[in-house]
Amino acid sequence: MSKIEDALKDAEDGVLISLQVSANSKEVSFSYNEWRRVIEVKIKSPAMEGKANRELLSIFREIFGEAEMVSGEKSRNKVLKVKGDKESVLEKLRELIE
Repeated sequence: MSKIEDALKDAEDGVLISLQVSANSKEVSFSYNEWRRVIEVKIKSPAMEGKANRELLSIFREIFGEAEMVSGEKSRNKVLKVKGDKESVLEKLRELIE
């Protein structure tokens, strides 16, 4: 069983989610990489001129209400901070992955 919670960390006013993003995909999808301990997110937008970051933030804001990029603006490895407690964030991610 994968330990999705390994990709999450408690933060002030929310939860940090470690992500690995693949841009230019045919569809949006979520999975968990147990070796890297990150949530893998495939998005449609290309990784140019901030398009992929905007799409990523839009997706996470739709799911969690609030989301901000903490690190990785120019990297495929990113950390997002979302509103909520660890248990509710974990539950929403499990629904997306499983």
